[in-house]
Amino acid sequence: MPSSSDAIDLDATTPQPAAPLVRSPLDRLVRQALLIQDASPRAMFELRGSLVLSAVRCVLTYAVIPLVVPLIGWAGVLAAPLSLALSAVAVVLAVTSLRRVWMADYRHRWPYTAFIVAAVVLLTIVIVGDVRTILG
Repeated sequence: MPSSSDAIDLDATTPQPAAPLVRSPLDRLVRQALLIQDASPRAMFELRGSLVLSAVRCVLTYAVIPLVVPLIGWAGVLAAPLSLALSAVAVVLAVTSLRRVWMADYRHRWPYTAFIVAAVVLLTIVIVGDVRTILG
C-alpha cells in the first residue's frame, strides 16, 4: 500500500495549458499592422538571413558602387537603377525581419522596431532620390 509520500501528484505531471498572453493595445496594433495576429512564436535564427542580406546590400550600395562606378564610366547609367533595386529589396527584408522579431515576441522588439522604421525612412529618401535621377 503506497504511503502518502509515495502518492503521485497528477497536477504536477499533467501538462497545464499556457496562460493566455496579455498584450498591450499598442502591441496588438503593431502585430495587426504586420499581419501577425496571434501567430505562435518562431525561432530567431531566421532573422540572421535577413540581417546578412541587409549587410550585403549596405556594402554594395555604400562601398562598392561609389568606388567602382567612377572607375567604369559606362556603369554610371546602371548605378541609380541598381541602387533603387537594392533599396527596394532592403525595405522588403527590413519589414520581413521586423515581422520575425514580432512573431518571436523578442523582448527588445520595440527598439528594433524604432531602428527598422528609421532605416525604412532613410531608404525611402534614397529611393526617391534614385527615382528622380532615373527620371532626369
